[in-house]
Amino acid sequence: METPKQQLRIEHISQVDEALGRQVSTLLDEGTFWDKEQGEKFLANKDNSLFLAFWEGKIAGFLTGYRLQRIDKRKAEVLLYEISVHENFRKRGIGKALIQALKHWAKEVGADEVWVITNKSNTAAVAMYESEGGLIEATDEQMYTYKVSDHIDSTSGE
Repeated sequence: METPKQQLRIEHISQVDEALGRQVSTLLDEGTFWDKEQGEKFLANKDNSLFLAFWEGKIAGFLTGYRLQRIDKRKAEVLLYEISVHENFRKRGIGKALIQALKHWAKEVGADEVWVITNKSNTAAVAMYESEGGLIEATDEQMYTYKVSDHIDSTSGE
């Protein structure tokens, strides 16, 4: 008796209904969920991209990417912002398939590079990015974040 072949399907998403939004929420960081209003704003921007992975019809992972327009000859690049594969579906090539889909989209939108930032301590992500051909450009980078408030702090000199 033959067993059914397992199937992976990657979809570039342009709309999310309530039911799909609930499924996406299962993949988000603990304490966060799909927000209809914010999701619609994200999807309305042609420079944003959401890919969903389905394994035998069940949602298994997602990836978000942003096309960043440059001001030089390179034209554009794509930031792989977030990727997640549900723990029940890991080690099946889903993350790699999501990255491949993002690379194809990047080419379609005129980008010449896809990049992502991760922590060295995130060994699973490092292994996946390297196995998909990602190269480490520098080992001394630090990331700074700035919180945007309703007013500018008068001590900042602005």
